[in-house]
Amino acid sequence: MEIDKTLKRLEEGLAHWNIALDKVQRERFRRLTQLLLEWNERLSLTSITEPERIAIEHYLDSVAPLAFNLIGEETAVVDVGTGAGFPGLPLAIMCPKVSFTLIDATRKKVTYLQSVCSELGLTNVEVVWGRAEELAHQKAFREGFDVAVARAFGALDIVWECTIPFVKVGGIAIAYKGPKVDEELEIGKLTAPLVGGKVETVHKFILPTSELRRTLVIARKVESTHHRFPRRPGIPEKRPLRSLIKDKNAA
Repeated sequence: MEIDKTLKRLEEGLAHWNIALDKVQRERFRRLTQLLLEWNERLSLTSITEPERIAIEHYLDSVAPLAFNLIGEETAVVDVGTGAGFPGLPLAIMCPKVSFTLIDATRKKVTYLQSVCSELGLTNVEVVWGRAEELAHQKAFREGFDVAVARAFGALDIVWECTIPFVKVGGIAIAYKGPKVDEELEIGKLTAPLVGGKVETVHKFILPTSELRRTLVIARKVESTHHRFPRRPGIPEKRPLRSLIKDKNAA
């Protein structure tokens, strides 16, 4: 079966990181692949449908923080703008003792994610419909997580504004980026303090069994985020944090 190719490549890749799947995890990845492909015909969740590319570009990429010991046991993780469930779903499969909250603003994707979690028996996952800019101001979510993750979310200053407010002081935000992160890293370092963060570590690596270069940028939450942030929906993209730095310098 084609899905067997996905699982084989996934296990080969994980082995490079000294990570192994148990039977339950293997079966969940199998079922996740089936559901992703089935729902993709109706919702256009992903353009990546080849078995081995799913394993590398969705699954291995999603769980990369585990290779760097960035997510501890019995922590709380929020996936901001999860889309088709990446990185949240693969991380939840690999970390059954960690609680995950997956946030997305598209109702149809939330319906898909809820169905997947039910089918896979992922009791450690909650799926929430809404905008990060609004949810991060709610008491139930603000500074309530140990880790925030965001993949394919935008430039670093946009990522920081929409993730760091969710994180407890002392926790981290993880931005999944490609190989050209150096171009925006300086902006990321300058703007993280505006929302209470500080860029702490940058992990550059090649996804196992591939030639794909990836980067994880880690920001530590060092102080509470000012109540001003995040700004209302759409503003982080239209007027990103870097513009506030420029305005301050101009003044």
